[in-house]
Amino acid sequence: MPSSACSTAPGRRAVRALAAGAASIALLWGAVLPASADPLSDRHAQIARELEQSRAAIDEHSSELADAEAALEASQRQLDEARAALDRTRADLVEAERLDDELAEELRRQRALLRTAQAETAQARDHVAEQQKLISSAARDAYQRQTNLAGIVVVLGGRNPSEIGQRLQWDTTIFDSTAQRMDELKVLERRLADAEAAQAAIEAKVAADKRRSADNVARITRLERSAVAQESEVAALVTRNEAFRTEAQRALDADNVAYQSLLAEEAKVQGEVASRAAEQLARGGSREDIVRLVAMGVVSSDPKTYPLVNDGPQMILSRHGFIRPVLARPGSPFGPRFHPILKYWRAHNGNDWGAACGVPLYAAQSGTVVKAGWQGGFGNYVVIDHGVIGGKSLMTGYAHQSRMAVSTGQRVDMGQLIGYVGTTGLSTGCHLHLQVYENGTPVDPMRYIP
Repeated sequence: MPSSACSTAPGRRAVRALAAGAASIALLWGAVLPASADPLSDRHAQIARELEQSRAAIDEHSSELADAEAALEASQRQLDEARAALDRTRADLVEAERLDDELAEELRRQRALLRTAQAETAQARDHVAEQQKLISSAARDAYQRQTNLAGIVVVLGGRNPSEIGQRLQWDTTIFDSTAQRMDELKVLERRLADAEAAQAAIEAKVAADKRRSADNVARITRLERSAVAQESEVAALVTRNEAFRTEAQRALDADNVAYQSLLAEEAKVQGEVASRAAEQLARGGSREDIVRLVAMGVVSSDPKTYPLVNDGPQMILSRHGFIRPVLARPGSPFGPRFHPILKYWRAHNGNDWGAACGVPLYAAQSGTVVKAGWQGGFGNYVVIDHGVIGGKSLMTGYAHQSRMAVSTGQRVDMGQLIGYVGTTGLSTGCHLHLQVYENGTPVDPMRYIP
């Protein structure tokens, strides 16, 4: 790759002229627009400070917005989980109430059967008692007759032995029959007692099941109340987080509006400064001064020529032969930082330059485009290989572009339009993320960029 020292492009020659007279241009600029005495320069410096503050506010509110969105997403997940838990609890409650109703119905049925059995048992007891009275009376009568007959037989010697024998046989039969009936009644009474005991056991079991079921219903009802309260609490949290996000977005939008307004005012002031400088140089400057001013782009209308209309450092060439690629000032520096979106510390392998979306981007040095396309968190990304400069292979990368104006393999000159500022990829707002690669390793761009 040819070095910048070998280039013969017109833009490169103009920059060499600028580099050769950098000190005189700076002195000339100070003479044309003395910062301490010129209100326009004072306003320009004030805008620069306000832009820096505005960019810092945008970064802060972008971080707050990212935090608010993360909190909102987390609370929405919690709300989904709370609602799912509430649905499950309510389903459990419906099932518990259904089982409780079944047990209540079973308890009513068992109690009805028990009442029937108790009535039958009571009736049977009455019947047994009545039969016992009859049996007792019959037994007494039989015994009495047997005693009387025996006495008669003994005393009178018997009137009719056959009749007396029949009476005795009849009494014996009655007694045997009564004894059998008593045995049957005892069996019946035992069966009824067993049935009554069984029914009582069933009633006790069903009653215990009913109590457990009622306890379960009460427990699930408490869980439902707790789940409803949790859902309400999380829903309120979601509402608060939505309000926080809305407020953060509102603040960020307001910051962006203010930032764009400042950029517009800065461009206007820069144009006035440039016009005044050009006029004053045209009236009283040397031919070399005017040529240098044209080379700086102050009076150029060519859209592919770098419009160096800014304060001192941006109008000179760095000692390595680079110019600033955008009409802006560096913001977030090279080095480790807390990422505003990913929320952890990581290396920041470049410089961020705050500028409005759509502001032109220019090649910081001549070279060949080796990358022009999408690249993950960098979004639309252009990489230019500048060859070997000062014994080191140098490349520059321009990330987050809204639109690219070059393609891979294309040769570009210093100051040539290569794209436009954007916020594609992993970005919190419109800006240029500039990287410089030294022998393939990212280094601080401010080593090379003026």
